[in-house]
Amino acid sequence: MSLMRIILCSVLAVLVVPQLATARILYTWTYREMFDKADLVIIAQYISSKETGERIKLKDIDLPIDGIGMVSEFEGRLVLKGSKDTTKFTLHHYRVEHQERYANGPRVIQIAANTHPTFLLFLIKEKDGKYAPVTGQTDPAIFSVLELMGGAR
Repeated sequence: MSLMRIILCSVLAVLVVPQLATARILYTWTYREMFDKADLVIIAQYISSKETGERIKLKDIDLPIDGIGMVSEFEGRLVLKGSKDTTKFTLHHYRVEHQERYANGPRVIQIAANTHPTFLLFLIKEKDGKYAPVTGQTDPAIFSVLELMGGAR
């Protein structure tokens, strides 16, 4: 009987584990690459967000995931690259339409309600004057829009 259990457990493990171990390949950006490509590198505090009405399919992921356009206002604290006069700016980004957890899903910008966290942002300027994450819209929270945990303002 125990041999049968071992065989059954082995078969289940062979069938289940690969499903749990899926991953997608991401390009690993360096700080230097993001800095060099960026028009603006800034430490800034989040102010507010609103939807734009845009709808897209987020790219470079296994499942087609709907993204909703957002614009978020930030107040600059320290400009590392770009115009030193930058005090307020608008970030164009996306949020996931349905908040389910996805295996290998996008890592979009998520800001808890009624908070005003500070971020290190590597941004490129869009034609309309808004900024966008330098590493693209699918995974900005991994590389180019990084929440800082310190208490400095």
